[in-house]
Amino acid sequence: MGLAIRAAVLALLLSALLVPAVGAASVDDITRELMCQCGCTMVVNTCDCGTADQMRTLVKQKIDEGQTKDQIIGYFVDQYGETVLSAPTKQGFNLTAWIFPFVAIAAGAGIVYFVLSRWVMKAKPTEETALALQPAEVTDEYEERFRREMESFDEGRD
Repeated sequence: MGLAIRAAVLALLLSALLVPAVGAASVDDITRELMCQCGCTMVVNTCDCGTADQMRTLVKQKIDEGQTKDQIIGYFVDQYGETVLSAPTKQGFNLTAWIFPFVAIAAGAGIVYFVLSRWVMKAKPTEETALALQPAEVTDEYEERFRREMESFDEGRD
């Protein structure tokens, strides 16, 4: 029985140690999702201006206070609006920014397929049009002319 209690205590200790590590976000994780507000159009974790330094310091303070990643990002959205986010949210009208490129690619592929299939159908002669373009008499006439010219060419070489 003592072994079972020790195993339970060990499991509780391990879970207590792992839960904060899973839920905690680093400064880099959060600043990767925020745009610098100095006007440089860079993400905060890669920008080296004073504004980005201030934002990183503020994020660190909020992490030390025990705030979650969503709370910290929400704070910056309240301060600067959604323009502070490095990627648009996946809800509401912003959802079109995520979906539209795939719809546009699919529509473009459909148009290219339609146009190419029409061109191929126009370019591919049917058996009837091929026969209409080259009647047997014309083909025979050209073959006879070719044969005569080849004979005269061969005679000229001798």
